[in-house]
Amino acid sequence: MNVLLVSPYRGAIFEYSGVKIQPLGVSYIGAALRHAGHNVQIELLENSDSVPDFTGADVVGISCNTVQFKAGLRVAKAAKEEGKIVIMGGPHPTSSPEETLRSGYVDYAVRAEGEVTAVELLAGIKSGKNFSPRNVLGLSYIDKESGTVVNNPDRPFIQNLDNVPFPIREANWRYSKNSKSVNTGVIEYPLITTRGCPYGCNFCDVHLLAGRKFRARSIENTVREIEEIITKYNAERILIVDDIINFNDERLIELFEELIKRNLPVVRWVMGRSDHLVKKPETAEVMGRAGVRQMFLGIESPNERILKAYKKGGKISLDYSVKAVELLKQNDIETWGAFLLGEPSETEEDIKRTIEFAKFINPGIAQFSILTPYPGTGLWHDVENKIFTKDWDKYDAMHSVFMTDNMEPEVLEKMLMKAYINFYRQPKRIFHEIFNKNHYGRPDLKRIFEILKALKIVFSHA
Repeated sequence: MNVLLVSPYRGAIFEYSGVKIQPLGVSYIGAALRHAGHNVQIELLENSDSVPDFTGADVVGISCNTVQFKAGLRVAKAAKEEGKIVIMGGPHPTSSPEETLRSGYVDYAVRAEGEVTAVELLAGIKSGKNFSPRNVLGLSYIDKESGTVVNNPDRPFIQNLDNVPFPIREANWRYSKNSKSVNTGVIEYPLITTRGCPYGCNFCDVHLLAGRKFRARSIENTVREIEEIITKYNAERILIVDDIINFNDERLIELFEELIKRNLPVVRWVMGRSDHLVKKPETAEVMGRAGVRQMFLGIESPNERILKAYKKGGKISLDYSVKAVELLKQNDIETWGAFLLGEPSETEEDIKRTIEFAKFINPGIAQFSILTPYPGTGLWHDVENKIFTKDWDKYDAMHSVFMTDNMEPEVLEKMLMKAYINFYRQPKRIFHEIFNKNHYGRPDLKRIFEILKALKIVFSHA
C-alpha cells in the first residue's frame, strides 16, 4: 500500500526556535511498514499553515503528542475529505483513544509502541473488506454495529529491540509559502538505544508509549546504526535521546568505549539523571572522551518538597544537581538543565529561588517550562479538577492550563518569561559568549536573542 506518514505542526516554540529534529515516532513506524513491503513517504509540517500532499496515498498515518493533537486532527480531516484511510498514533491517541476516534476523522488509533500494530493493521486492511480489527492488539476503533469505541487489549512491549528496523531518516520538511524558516537550522540526527523508564515522575507520559521496564539494544546494533547515519547522511552531530542513557552505567561505558575505539566522535548530546551521574563519575569521563558535549538533566527545582511532589525517585536533590553539573564541566560537557515552574503548592518565592539556583549552577542551556498535566499521567489525575482549559495548543509547557494554589495563570506565565530573561541576560553570560564562541552546548548571542524572540512570539499567539 502507499502510506503517507505525517508529523503535524509542533507549535510556535519549535517553529521560531529553528530546531530541526526529525521525530522518531513516524520514522520507526515508516521503517516497519517499509520492511513489510509498503511504499512509505514521511512529511514533517513545520508551520501552522503547512499542509501535506496526499497525492497517491492509500493510507495516512499521523503521529502526535498532546500539543500536536489539534493540528493532527486538521490533517486527518483533510485526509478523510480526500477519501483516505486515517490512522493516528503517538502519546495523545494512546492516552485518549475515544477523543481521537470520536473526532470523526480517524478510523483507527494505534496505542503505545506502534511498529507491530501498524504492520498487522495494514496487512488486515490490504486483505479486503472482510477484515476485522478485533484481533489486532494495541488498536482502538469504533465498532460499526454498536457505535461504541473498542479498545483491544494492549500489545506487549517489544523485548528484543534489535529486531526493530532502523528508522527512516528521509522526510519532506514542509513549510508554508511565506515561511522564513525554510532550509534554516542544522538538522540534528536523533537516536534511541533504549526504551522504557523505571522511574515514576508524575508529569511524564513516557511510560504510556514505552512502559516502565528498561529495555536496551545491543551495543553492536546501536553502533551499526550510528555508522549508517554517518555514511548515508554525512552526519556530524547525533543526539541520543534515551530517557536515561546512564540508567545502566556499565552499558553506557561499553557503548562509548566502542565509539572511541572506532573513532566515531559524533554523539554530541545525551539525556540522563544527575544521581546516576554522581554515583558513577566514570560515565562523565568516558562520554567526554567520546565527544559528548552536552547532557540534558531534569533538575526541575532546588526545593526538596517540590521534588518529592514530582515523584522523581532515586536520590535527586539540590546537592546532586550541583555535583552533576560540576562533574560534567570537568569533562568539557555542558549541561542542558530543565527547570519546572508551577507545582500546585509553589509560590512566587519558590520560583524566584529556582531562577537564582539556575543562575548559580549556570548550565550551558537553561530550559524553563510550566508544569503541564498531560492526559494519562499521574499529574493529570491529581489536578484534573483544577484544569481550566483543554485547548491542546496551550499544552506546550509555555502556558498555564490549571489553577495552582498560590498564583494566577497570568502571573505564572510572567514568571516563566522572567526566568528566561534573568538567566540569558546575565552580563557574565553575554560577556562569556562574546569571547568564547562556537562551543557546542552554549547558545551564542544570536541564539540567545532567537530564544527570547521565540518566547515573545509564543505568548503573542496566546
